[in-house]
Amino acid sequence: MSVPERERAEPAKTMLRTANRGRKAVDPASYRFAPATGDATVFDPEDPPRVEPSAPVAAAVHVALAEGHYLLGLNTPKAREGDPEGVHQLRTTTRRLRTALELFQGVVELGWAERLVDELKWLAGLLGAVRDLDVLTDRLLSHAEVLDGGTARALDILFDELRGRHRAASETLREALGGERFAGLAAELAGAVDHVPLTDDAWQPCRTVLPQRVAHAWKRLKRDGRALEPSAPDEAFHAVRKRAKRARYAAEAVRHALAPAEAHAAGRFARGARAVQDVLGAHQDAVVAANLLQQAAADRPTLGPFNFAAGRLLEVENRLAAGSRARFFKVWGKLDQRKLVRWLS
Repeated sequence: MSVPERERAEPAKTMLRTANRGRKAVDPASYRFAPATGDATVFDPEDPPRVEPSAPVAAAVHVALAEGHYLLGLNTPKAREGDPEGVHQLRTTTRRLRTALELFQGVVELGWAERLVDELKWLAGLLGAVRDLDVLTDRLLSHAEVLDGGTARALDILFDELRGRHRAASETLREALGGERFAGLAAELAGAVDHVPLTDDAWQPCRTVLPQRVAHAWKRLKRDGRALEPSAPDEAFHAVRKRAKRARYAAEAVRHALAPAEAHAAGRFARGARAVQDVLGAHQDAVVAANLLQQAAADRPTLGPFNFAAGRLLEVENRLAAGSRARFFKVWGKLDQRKLVRWLS
């Protein structure tokens, strides 16, 4: 930390300690987490710290990183053991942290943030390889239940292949979570809870900065969401889903640092963005499953029973994808309303 940063840090910490008299105040020095072992119990997710809207953005940065490190410590052991929910939650944690770092772009030093984002992307890729196979396999098994016994058994070769891929991806993830690269990521995040490298912009008030940052995420989502047509390619729907997820996470990340009315509005906006994310997530799951079935059938042109069974499931996935596309436009209309985004002005 440079000398000017140190000179600003002490008054900023005083502001954080006294920001919410009568409520839990934000003091970065109070967050001491062990490396990601599951022992991070200081941060209370049921009663997270709040930050006054007049407090510096540095306070919101500290809270976001503290929460992210807590969740990293909580979910890593479960993911290492192969627990599907642990893998899912750890992947969600990496995504939220990436969104927070993007949200605070210009508030934290660019080079440091970019390095951490790169490491989080690496981790998310390993987690996604396992999680996506969990979701895909469970989905196809569920849909195969509608087939008669003989037809369903023809798909065993596909499920055996998926389980093999899952075992390999799980082993890669397990090794990574026990390796030096992940330990370095956890240590970097732990150190940042108290000593994140900040810029001059970190000392502006939350009420001035944070809604503008979410507004930027909404602007991108609004542009792509309004441009979608029913006949748009699958990739366009998937891109809007990712935009909705970032906008939702951004709104959720700033709620604790807004005045009550704005915090309530941010929550409504986040719920609307999540509804868009969910319907497009269902669409993407159906598209991925359909593509897998098409490829699996193309790879086995001489296996008549397999192709018949895969074709039956493909019909289901195509129907579900079409239904999700139709629902998107209804859900989008509920989000794309002036009253839901007025707080961003």
